Amino acid sequence: MQQSDKTDLLIIDDHDIIALGLKALLTGHSRLGNIDNATTASQAMEMTAKQHYGLFIIDVELPDMLGIELVASLKALSPDSAFIFHTFHDELWTLRQMMKSGADGIVMKSDDTAELIAAIEQVLDGGSYFSKQYRLACQEMEQYQELSAREIEVLRLIAEGLMTRDIATRLFVSDNTIEFHRKRIMRKLGASNMAQLVKEGIARGYIKTIK
Repeated sequence: MQQSDKTDLLIIDDHDIIALGLKALLTGHSRLGNIDNATTASQAMEMTAKQHYGLFIIDVELPDMLGIELVASLKALSPDSAFIFHTFHDELWTLRQMMKSGADGIVMKSDDTAELIAAIEQVLDGGSYFSKQYRLACQEMEQYQELSAREIEVLRLIAEGLMTRDIATRLFVSDNTIEFHRKRIMRKLGASNMAQLVKEGIARGYIKTIK
């Protein structure tokens, strides 16, 4: 049961040093009540079926199930709880899946511990929190994403020298839509100006010829 208005926490991580370290760090936090540990997804499910946890801190890789899959199962048992991923994993697939999981917060284990505490405060207030290292990893990931068909189309029209309004007219969309595409293309290609954008577009094979 909850202790007055405090929130009980379940830490789900199969690395004892990390789990016990987090428990030591967070014990005594003014907004947290009981702090328990689980080392597997099945153990976490069993514990959650018996006790209500208002907050879960979950590693992505567990011995019996991915933490990303576990979130969905835990939400079915405890729909009003908050979920924070705490992981070393910054691979492209993992970043994408964490984005889609519906977690309230994501903190990398390479972040300062203050980031995790900030995430806890934010999600307990009903918000969301994505740490500095996670956001940096996402930015790096975005630079290596493939362009969509529409982004390639916009890039090629930019390379032809068309202005935003001309591209918008040709594609039957608003100027703002083209500017959104332009900024996203620049991030994906790691370009800071139009010359770099076209150069990188040619290097990656998106632009065959420039008229």
